[in-house]
Amino acid sequence: MHLSTETRLNAILDGTGAGTWEYNLDSGEIIFNERWATMLGYTLEELAPLSFQTWEKLSHPSDIESANEALTAYLSGEASKFECVVRMLHKNGDWRYIHTRGTLFNSSEAAENRWLMGTHLDVTEEKATQHQLQQLAESLPGIIYTFTLNNDGSFHFPYMSRKAKDFYGVTAAEAQTNPERMFEPIHPEDVPRVHQTIEDSRQTLSEWVCDYRIIKDGQTRWLRGVSRPERNPDGSTTWHGVITDIDDQKQLEFQLEALSITDELTGLYNRRYLVKKLEELSEESARYGHPFSLLSLDIDFFKSVNDSWGHITGDKVLRTVASLIETRTRKSDIVARTGGEEFIVLMPHTTINDARHVAESLRIGMERESFLSEDGTAFNVTLSAGVVCWTSDADRVQELLSACDQLLYQAKRAGRNQVVVCEIGAEKS
Repeated sequence: MHLSTETRLNAILDGTGAGTWEYNLDSGEIIFNERWATMLGYTLEELAPLSFQTWEKLSHPSDIESANEALTAYLSGEASKFECVVRMLHKNGDWRYIHTRGTLFNSSEAAENRWLMGTHLDVTEEKATQHQLQQLAESLPGIIYTFTLNNDGSFHFPYMSRKAKDFYGVTAAEAQTNPERMFEPIHPEDVPRVHQTIEDSRQTLSEWVCDYRIIKDGQTRWLRGVSRPERNPDGSTTWHGVITDIDDQKQLEFQLEALSITDELTGLYNRRYLVKKLEELSEESARYGHPFSLLSLDIDFFKSVNDSWGHITGDKVLRTVASLIETRTRKSDIVARTGGEEFIVLMPHTTINDARHVAESLRIGMERESFLSEDGTAFNVTLSAGVVCWTSDADRVQELLSACDQLLYQAKRAGRNQVVVCEIGAEKS
């Protein structure tokens, strides 16, 4: 069955629910179809006589100006199409969002031949949904975003919520027009990891999860990005996700980690952390042949200090010893308080002679240190030390610790205030 062009066009308009309008720019004549009136709750008869003012009276005053600007841009050639969304008043008093599209048609058969023709579609429900999503995005404690990575390495953000400004100092509009801006505030040390995790997620289509730092207004904060990727038909990849501020959580993690590996009184590492680093260093030594040394130090007659001068003075002595060790060892050395008055220093890449020199320096430094009790009485304390150097494999880390302890006890038995050293596999000296 052959259908006329008019029949097919009307069927298409009925299917889309579009209202049509025709406006003669020269004469001011305007034509609406019945569906245009129906979407606003009227009949054409109720709105008669029809004129441009009919549309103006039903349109929201704030939107008329933007519609005129869009039309001017189209007619002047600045815009390739005429398109805008205008709020129009429904018969029941509600404002409806009407999506307006139009194109210019010139008729050569009439003098007044400039006709602007187009459609009106009611997009109120879409606008309501968009508004709800926008409100949801604003209420969430983070940035809602969509990120697309193309096969050639270029990328863009199809969507970015307004909280990008709060987190990054970059507006949503800036992120969309200049997507590189979103990577500029990332801490330089974290940039390679962020890019690598994105690439890993792209290849495996696994969830992207990354903690990283950003620098904004001179302040550093931790953020966490979480998103799920999907492959697009053209081979590009798009992630939909959220970025949240986890700085408080990270700071708490760091504090808890510090508490778990440090001694509360002296601020030095504790025994658990020392053993962990000793195991790592022993594996490195076995693989690469690098020597390392271990110093075990103990305060001589410390019990008498507590008994004579009290625990407050005893704590002062412990803190002084800790400070002395830290100032006379390297930053790369691991200094730990492993017991009441016992300290161990783990010294990477250190030979027995160098370790002996450090131990003697600590012993002499403590011998010269003067203390005052709470009642003003002056006194001195000394250190005994055992030193081992691991230059080859050992069966267990505990064997090295035990060997170091045995040397320390030997120094104690020999009269205290002295250093005893031994190289694994060599004679004690």
